[in-house]
Amino acid sequence: MQCHSAAEPGLAGQGVENEGVASGLIRCEHCGQANRVPAAAAGTPRCGTCHRPLPWIADADDASFGEVAEAAKLPVIVDLWAPWCGPCRMVSPALEQLARDLAGRVKLVKVNVDASPQISQRFDVQAIPTLLVLRGGTVVARQTGAAPLAALRAWVDNALAQAAH
Repeated sequence: MQCHSAAEPGLAGQGVENEGVASGLIRCEHCGQANRVPAAAAGTPRCGTCHRPLPWIADADDASFGEVAEAAKLPVIVDLWAPWCGPCRMVSPALEQLARDLAGRVKLVKVNVDASPQISQRFDVQAIPTLLVLRGGTVVARQTGAAPLAALRAWVDNALAQAAH
């Protein structure tokens, strides 16, 4: 599997590890309240204090992907990544920002392809990062390679608009 970068400006030096985003505590950006957000749930996460939508960021693997990603009522951005992939680590903060910006409208699910070979094979992942938008468990958009936040936002907005029709 290849690690692929679109070599877009603005990504250098933004790499971070994909850790600590599985179900856990998310601090509300509006009131500061810490909220527990499960990886899978029937509804969408909202702050227990101010009731505003919370970003929904979860990890999934071969065993949990159906429950965490495919069963979600919201559109799901799937980040197929690996810890050794520089472009994957560079695009992660942009995807997390997108999840925060679109809180209540999308769910971000991160899948480590090294630990989840069945998901990688199922979606025919040849290079990473590979990004998918799922709606009702069906792929409505696909992109390979890292891109800056503005390009990712345009890609997701376009995918959401097409999926709504």
